[in-house]
Amino acid sequence: LRKANLIEGRKPNFHVSAVVAGVTAGKADYILTRAQDDDYYIKLVTDYLGKFATATRGEIDVLLWGKLSDSFDDEQRRNKISNLITRMRRMGRIINSGSKKLPLWKLQNKKE
Repeated sequence: LRKANLIEGRKPNFHVSAVVAGVTAGKADYILTRAQDDDYYIKLVTDYLGKFATATRGEIDVLLWGKLSDSFDDEQRRNKISNLITRMRRMGRIINSGSKKLPLWKLQNKKE
């Protein structure tokens, strides 16, 4: 099925491909189960921090939770958000101005 481009995803979380979704009128379901590009999530977080200056992990969870793929379970969503925050930190986009136990994320000041 994968070679015929009928399914996408990783084992055991397969879903129909865009080709099948287009034929079966499941286009909206396809978009909801397909993961978005990380740049989309990074933009959401940076827009939030640009508007409100700081965010706790809980606030970032609330911001991104409903935006993540419907095929993710709760643990996968938490891991995705953790990986995204780590990636943004390593890229130099955000810094933790709180403690390790209670992080408070803010945009990296380019002057520093």
